[in-house]
Amino acid sequence: MKSKEQEKLLDALKFYHEICCENNLRYYIIGGTFLGAIRHGGFIPWDDDIDVGMPRTDYRKFQKIMEHPIGNYILETPQSKARDYIYNISKLYDIRTTAVELNKFKTKRGIYLDVLPLDGIGNTRKEVRKNFAPIYWLNMFTATRTSVPRKGRKWYKNIAIYLSGLIPERAVNTKKLIVRLDNMCEQLDFDECKYGGVLLGGYGKKDILRRELFGDPKEYRFEDIMVYGPEKADEYLTHIYSEWRKYPPIEKRNSGHDFIYIDLNHSYLENRK
Repeated sequence: MKSKEQEKLLDALKFYHEICCENNLRYYIIGGTFLGAIRHGGFIPWDDDIDVGMPRTDYRKFQKIMEHPIGNYILETPQSKARDYIYNISKLYDIRTTAVELNKFKTKRGIYLDVLPLDGIGNTRKEVRKNFAPIYWLNMFTATRTSVPRKGRKWYKNIAIYLSGLIPERAVNTKKLIVRLDNMCEQLDFDECKYGGVLLGGYGKKDILRRELFGDPKEYRFEDIMVYGPEKADEYLTHIYSEWRKYPPIEKRNSGHDFIYIDLNHSYLENRK
């Protein structure tokens, strides 16, 4: 049985899918969302997010379409002027809801879909290593600028976050770093490279794979709707998760999100909490 939050997220995915189909935009459900579709027929039971990837050309077109709110949804991008939008990807927010995330600014928006660009990174493994290294390390540093220490995180990551936080914003502008990262990622066309993927994803190098594994978007069932995902499902999931058919141990069955507060019935535009 879906949670109330998952039901809202499914509504957002339906909206996103319709916009993409109406405008002939390519997209793939990716990561844990795709794993859920293949292994569970929808949401991973303990998951509370949806990730979609779009080749950069389609991603830019989607951003243009969503420059202004449509229906119950609004898109925010790395170029956002809002001081508390400290994400290196775009997020499609449900403006009927409120969600506060634990980060440097305790960002308050609605529940959301992560919309990630898919970029090229090279045609040989040597090119991939060379091109990805500066993106990876700048992304890691940026993460220390936007996160806060917390229990459950590895001690050395908490130390890195603490030390990074000692550097004032006037010396290192985090928003500018995020925009710089976005620009670095779009240097190579996804469709013209042998290797590509989500360059700023949570799986690091595992998010880079042979572009042919994405292939042409293929339909898969996700709960009660049909959506698009990578063409070569088993190879894609094996690359990222290895033995993806096995369930993780109970202690690792969590979403990994740091939500401080969620209200599915009131808009963050009005909610004072």
